Amino acid sequence: MAYVSGPENHRSILEATAEGGALPPLLPSESSTWEILRPQYSPGGSWVTFETWTREIFIFAAGGGSPRKLLNGVNHVWDPSGKRLYYCTRDPVGGTRLQWVEMDESKEEIRGKPQMMALMTGILRDLAISRDGRQLAVSEWEGSMNLTRLPLTAEGCSPAGPEEVLSRGQVFDRSPSDSPDGRTIAYTSNRLGLAKLWMFHLDAKRLERLQLPGRDIGANQPCWFPDGRRLTLLRLFPDGKQSLWIAAADGSRAEELASPQSLLQAGDTTVSPDGHSIVYPARVEQHYQLFSFDVSARQGRQVTFSADDKLNACWSPDGRWLVYSSIASGYVQLWKMPATEGKAERLTEGSDRIRHMFYSSDGRWLYFQPNHQNIYRMPAAGGPAQRVTHFPESGLFIEEPTISPDNRYLVYCRSNGGSSLWLLTLSTAKSGSI
Repeated sequence: MAYVSGPENHRSILEATAEGGALPPLLPSESSTWEILRPQYSPGGSWVTFETWTREIFIFAAGGGSPRKLLNGVNHVWDPSGKRLYYCTRDPVGGTRLQWVEMDESKEEIRGKPQMMALMTGILRDLAISRDGRQLAVSEWEGSMNLTRLPLTAEGCSPAGPEEVLSRGQVFDRSPSDSPDGRTIAYTSNRLGLAKLWMFHLDAKRLERLQLPGRDIGANQPCWFPDGRRLTLLRLFPDGKQSLWIAAADGSRAEELASPQSLLQAGDTTVSPDGHSIVYPARVEQHYQLFSFDVSARQGRQVTFSADDKLNACWSPDGRWLVYSSIASGYVQLWKMPATEGKAERLTEGSDRIRHMFYSSDGRWLYFQPNHQNIYRMPAAGGPAQRVTHFPESGLFIEEPTISPDNRYLVYCRSNGGSSLWLLTLSTAKSGSI
């Protein structure tokens, strides 16, 4: 059997015998720069496939070799014949496409173009196929992500009261960002269909959609400028173009700043404390690197260069440091580097997948979140971690937490609901149709 060594964020694949004895690694960490998910043998045992956090499927010889990309997708599963690979893709306008592609297992090749079996409105999480290749079991996430905040004690080390749900309903809210005056939370939501930019006005408990020019099919990752009058965000257009924008908080004006190639849609943008620069992750060859965009000069420059993926970053309040998530150590951990470029140092250890970090406004504490669950903090200069929230972790999923400017609230989007299981019968083994 092939398996990922440790939690689902490691970058090596190990092999074990049926009795549990370990064999030499199929893909050791020193030969991998990916965050590896869902490793599988092909039915004939000649190949191993795996997925990455960036929703790509790779293949390499089971006897050893260099992985190469097959296609973009998630939740892949081999047909027992070895002639077909089933997988999912997330549709830009919402929902999930269930697809398949013919495979030539003897040559490690795709034959023909991907075929779509179904377009489902929900989010499909896993696929499993029957031994005769005639049925697919599919799990679908049936729930919501709701904008939520949690009061903190004056020391910011523990909750001071119960959670407050700010937006209700069967919606997917994401990427909350508190305005500098603490009165408005900008976030993205699909409550009217496509993911758009919304404002939650805390005083009036009122939602307002921010209208932007043009016909995009998605807007995400809003981040306030220090002046409280503007935000930066990422937009996705029908032709596949992704671009970095700046918009007035009242919707009166919006302007495209740049359209870098291969922006990481799930990677946060962050504005410097002086409002002069925006940092975002984008792909360079095989890796996602951090770039800094000068708002005045309208120019971007690459600020990280090491051979590992950087997933998101945040500025220290004094503007001196960038803290980012990276898989350089084999697990997604936090690293810190001078904002003006320089040597990076590792801040966290362990096998957890650590992302969504943010500073307290006074710069004394760095908060972070392992595995989308409870939130911790550590001294900004480094030191032992302290647990801040104490939610029961069974089924807990919290997305993109941040802190209010007065350090009185944690703000995040909480997952509510569960999943359903579907069984799809394939009409013919050759066509792959339902």
